[in-house]
Amino acid sequence: MPRQMRLIRVALIVFLAGIEVLGQATKNEAQKPKVTLHEQAKKAGGKVMLKYRPSRGTVYPNVAELAKRSDLIVVGRVLSHKSNLTADERVITQDFMLKVHEVIKGNLAKGTAVLFSLPGGTHRFPDKTYAAMVPVGYKQPEDGGIYVLFLKSRQANSPYKGQRLVSESQGLFALTNGVVEPADLAADDPVNVKYRKMGAALFLSEIHKAVPRNSSNK
Repeated sequence: MPRQMRLIRVALIVFLAGIEVLGQATKNEAQKPKVTLHEQAKKAGGKVMLKYRPSRGTVYPNVAELAKRSDLIVVGRVLSHKSNLTADERVITQDFMLKVHEVIKGNLAKGTAVLFSLPGGTHRFPDKTYAAMVPVGYKQPEDGGIYVLFLKSRQANSPYKGQRLVSESQGLFALTNGVVEPADLAADDPVNVKYRKMGAALFLSEIHKAVPRNSSNK
C-alpha cells in the first residue's frame, strides 16, 4: 500500500509539472504569436478578433517625467486615421494624421502634419479573411479631436509607419470641452488620477513648466 501511494504521489507531481509547463508555453505564445494574423484568421474560419492592452512597462507619475523622456511634445487636431498591417503581419496599427497647433518640445514647425501610430485596427486580406485588434482599457483618438502627444523619435527599423508615444499607455491626452481626458482608462494609473478632468489651460501650463525653454520650438 505505501508503495502504491508513492507511485500515485510521483504521478501527481509529474502531472502538475506538465500543467505548469503548458500554462507557461500558452502565456508566451499569447505574448508573441508564432503565426501571422492571416494564418490565425484562416484557422478561425475567416475572422479573428484579438484584444490588446497597451503596454504599461514603465509607469510615470506625472507629465514632468513623461516630458523628460519625450523627443517631441505637440498639441494638435487629428485629421484622419487609417488601419495598417505591419510587414510581418503580426500587428495592426491605427495610423493617425495630426495637424500641429503648438510645439512644446522638439524641432518642428507649427502647422506641420505628424503621423503617429498606435496598435489596434482592422485588416481584410485578399482572400476575404478578416483580422481585428481591439484596444482594451484605452480610448483611441477620434478624427477632429484635439490631443497632446508625448512622442519619441522614430527608429529606422520600426515596423510602424508613424512615430510612437514615449509611453504607449500614458503618452496621449485628449483636450475635450476644456478638460483633460487621458487615453489610459486604468483607475490605478497615477497620470490618470492626477490629470483627468483637469482644466486644459492648467494642464498645458504644467507641461510647459516641465520643458526647458531651449527645448521648445515655434
